[in-house]
Amino acid sequence: MNKRGNVSVRIGILGGAALLFLAAIVVFITQQVGKQAVDAESEPQLNAQQGTRVGLLEAYQTWSNGSAIFLDLRPHSAFARTHIPGAISIPEEELENLYLDLPNDLTIIAYCDCPLENSSAQAALFLRSHGFPNVTALRGGIEGWIQSGYPIEP
Repeated sequence: MNKRGNVSVRIGILGGAALLFLAAIVVFITQQVGKQAVDAESEPQLNAQQGTRVGLLEAYQTWSNGSAIFLDLRPHSAFARTHIPGAISIPEEELENLYLDLPNDLTIIAYCDCPLENSSAQAALFLRSHGFPNVTALRGGIEGWIQSGYPIEP
């Protein structure tokens, strides 16, 4: 084999090795992202600023067996268009005046339509600080609930 042939073979081997290395990196990153998504869905996270979040599947199971109250923090007009069946509508701006109407001996799952559940997380923190020990925010909010194919009204 001449020098050109040897160089071509070496370049081909190095190129193949580089592609394998890149493929391994892609697989590793994909697995890590997938693992984080599974962990985020299966384990509620507690953060002093964000509060506890419950995953959609766990919330659906809780809704199915009737062991929680769902608190819709969106404006009444949004609630009228669509909501989780059986949910109570108390818009975020009215919560401070109406929270005493909620039972503090039941689990409350608050939801909103914020992409990061900011309103529901803040409401959960507010309610916990006012004597409601079992309050959490719905991860994914109403949009996540709908995208998961779970029941909605009307």
